Amino acid sequence: MKLPVPMTMGQIAGFVGGKAWTPEPQKPDDVTLTGISTDPLAAQEGDIALVIDKQLLARLDEIKATVVIVPVGTENAHPHRPLILVERPKLAIQKICTALAPKRFLPAPGVHPTAVVDPTAEIGNNVAIGPLVVIGPQTKIGNGTVIMSGTIIGGKVTIGEKCLIHPGVLIADYVKIGNRVILQQGASIGSDGFGYTTATPANAELLMAGVKDLPDTRNPLLKIPQIGTVIIEDDVEVGSNSTIDRATIGATTIGAGTKIDNLVLIAHNCQFGIDTIVVGHTAVGGSCTIGDRSILAGGVLFKDHVKVGKDVIIDGSSAVIKDVADRSVQSGIPAVPSREHFKGLAAVRRIPKVMEEMRELKQRVTQLEKLLLEKQLIEPAADTKNGK
Repeated sequence: MKLPVPMTMGQIAGFVGGKAWTPEPQKPDDVTLTGISTDPLAAQEGDIALVIDKQLLARLDEIKATVVIVPVGTENAHPHRPLILVERPKLAIQKICTALAPKRFLPAPGVHPTAVVDPTAEIGNNVAIGPLVVIGPQTKIGNGTVIMSGTIIGGKVTIGEKCLIHPGVLIADYVKIGNRVILQQGASIGSDGFGYTTATPANAELLMAGVKDLPDTRNPLLKIPQIGTVIIEDDVEVGSNSTIDRATIGATTIGAGTKIDNLVLIAHNCQFGIDTIVVGHTAVGGSCTIGDRSILAGGVLFKDHVKVGKDVIIDGSSAVIKDVADRSVQSGIPAVPSREHFKGLAAVRRIPKVMEEMRELKQRVTQLEKLLLEKQLIEPAADTKNGK
């Protein structure tokens, strides 16, 4: 990728907050860069590359980029090449991508002619409403918010200031959204939670109670009206095609600063703390509580009514079926403390070797039994021969 304009090593070090390292007599302002490489191993002269992976750091001599952004301390092993040293490599990525971000094609402030805005809706200053947007009655949109094409917003919705709502988002009635919230394409906020009951005990209830003689007749599922709402606090981002269900009663709440990836399901009445991270394909069952700054990695599944403490990490593809204490790292199905989980995996890998050892021991025991039996037969015969 080409830089917008050629830049010196010193300029780039400045805006990423790093320290330029050059071998003598070279100076940072003597090194000019024209591109940034997405693949360090494919970088060419004139490129800058970012290397944070330990395996790539071990191959730094193979990278042909003119300058490499690396963690502090790398200069000790590579004193003869230009480096930009940073304390937090991912923060350097954030700053580079922010500086090089292309212009987005957002709708201009105002209401597009094809948008349908209810006369009772309140639209703030400098709000941009794109093509084919629908905004329901008594909804309030805060100053500077951008609503892109095809978004549908229900009635009595409150949306704060400087939000960015991408195309095709669905926001149901009564939802409350804070300031600077980003909703990516196709996000669905405030759909009904999944709640049903039956007039008489269902066969599943009877089976769990130990009843074996189950009726073979219909027992219709009766929908429980979901009369609650969703509250999304300030600075939250919700990824594409993720769903946050409204509460049965009360509110499903997403705490300030939380970031939710694509294809995530958050069921009714969940409560998320501040600055949590939810990675794609995670599904959180109803009435779960997730503590502040917790990280739910990809594909994690949660049983209903689970409580997760603060600063918890749940590894990818885990299944959480019971409460998790503060500052815990858990893995597996069902999720247990990660050290315990990986010790169990190591034990499982040893099973073939243990089984082989057991077979060998069994053969040796059989041989010993045979020898003992032979000895018992020989000794009485010898005693008889000796007249005993």
